[in-house]
Amino acid sequence: MSLKSRFVGTAKRQMKQTLRPVLQRAMAPARTEIPASYWGLEREPSQGLTLEGVPLKELVERWGSPLHVVHLAALRRNAERFQAVPPGCTAGCEVFYSYKTNPVPGVLSVLHGMGVGAEIISAYELWLALKLGVPADRIVYNGPVKSEASVREAISQGIQLLAANHAEELGSFARIAAEVGKRPRVAVRVSTDSGWAAQFGTPIAGGAALRAYAQARASANLDVVGLHAHRGATIRTEGEFTGFVEAVLAFTDTLHLELGLDLEVLDLGGSLCTPSVEHIAERDWRLNLTFFRDVPAPDPAQALGISRYVSLAVEMVESHYARQGRQRPRIFLEPGRAMTGDTQLLLGRVHTLKSGEDRTWAVLDMGVNHAECVRNEYHQLFHVDRPDAPASRVYTVVGPICTPGDTLYHAKRLPDLVPGDTLAIMDAGAYFVPFATSFSYPQPAIIALEEDGTDRLLRRAETFEDQVALDAVDPVQVNRAQQNKTEAA
Repeated sequence: MSLKSRFVGTAKRQMKQTLRPVLQRAMAPARTEIPASYWGLEREPSQGLTLEGVPLKELVERWGSPLHVVHLAALRRNAERFQAVPPGCTAGCEVFYSYKTNPVPGVLSVLHGMGVGAEIISAYELWLALKLGVPADRIVYNGPVKSEASVREAISQGIQLLAANHAEELGSFARIAAEVGKRPRVAVRVSTDSGWAAQFGTPIAGGAALRAYAQARASANLDVVGLHAHRGATIRTEGEFTGFVEAVLAFTDTLHLELGLDLEVLDLGGSLCTPSVEHIAERDWRLNLTFFRDVPAPDPAQALGISRYVSLAVEMVESHYARQGRQRPRIFLEPGRAMTGDTQLLLGRVHTLKSGEDRTWAVLDMGVNHAECVRNEYHQLFHVDRPDAPASRVYTVVGPICTPGDTLYHAKRLPDLVPGDTLAIMDAGAYFVPFATSFSYPQPAIIALEEDGTDRLLRRAETFEDQVALDAVDPVQVNRAQQNKTEAA
């Protein structure tokens, strides 16, 4: 490196160090953080953070670190809210949980036990739903890639709804239906002007969705009963949701007028937010990275909650159909992150601390291999052992993987850390488990915590043997062969 480059680099570091405290005072309000009580956590002076009376650090001591903890009371509360009949309405919504969001059989079984159905997007998820004993009429099959074998199985089983992601799927649906000798209940996924489009759904604008419905109704092998619309982009406000629903309802009028089609099922998909999670804005991310300014926490009270979301869905659909003089359809919802996001937390320990020129790195035994979502979403981080100590030190919180990309929090103010301390990443119940990898480290155990403080295992931690169990060559046998060869020589 040239003398000039070293000088420029030193000057930049000195400028950042000088500006950091100035900008933190000028640009940031008082440090914002969602209180631990939001998740039902309590602070006990001698025990740190507790949940249902159980110290979180004791769970790690008992089950190992890292560790996923499913809070069953929160899970049941969310399911009840989704299934409640809003005041003044004739009926509520039928709920189908998005398997892809948190495909842990122990979690899914709790939901199914409460009457929640399965929304699946793959052959594996169809197999899993049937394996868990979900009745066929409680399964909705979506997704852009459906294997022919899985479509055949879905039709043979008589699932509740088979949704064509695009018009090109309708031909294969009809052919397989004719071969099976059953007429499946079919919907077409449509896309509005807001939210996802691209490979998802058939656009209403331009008439493509209307043509797809005409094609579907022309087939004697398909029973066209529903419409599927999934916004995709996260819904945080009433306006985002009502605008989406209005566009869908307008298209139902088009189907009625143009094709004489009165839908039995109106599937409004999912996409409702976890109120305590929010995508980190580019500006906030850069200010945090460069000047250690705190990433502002979202205000859960300002986000659209489950109960209001369900009320809006039912009220809008019922009032629209009443004005049109037509019978209200069944309303399906497919919640994912809103159902399980805030019902799970991820515990991990500080392995070591590394001092740098302008910060301290806290190196954890959990990283992006367990918590990929933390890289671009706000997730509250708690010091489990000493939650009430002053959060006076800035840490860059990283994981165990040998890449700079394994950074969970670029600049996070926390109480002073020591190796062995336990940290808790909140809202780990949406996409943490399915996005996780066994990159150099096995996956952690998942436990459920009951309201009475008892815990039980939902998924054991991976072992080293698990990580090579599918390999065609057994490394143990190879090692023994090499040893025998050496001994023979």
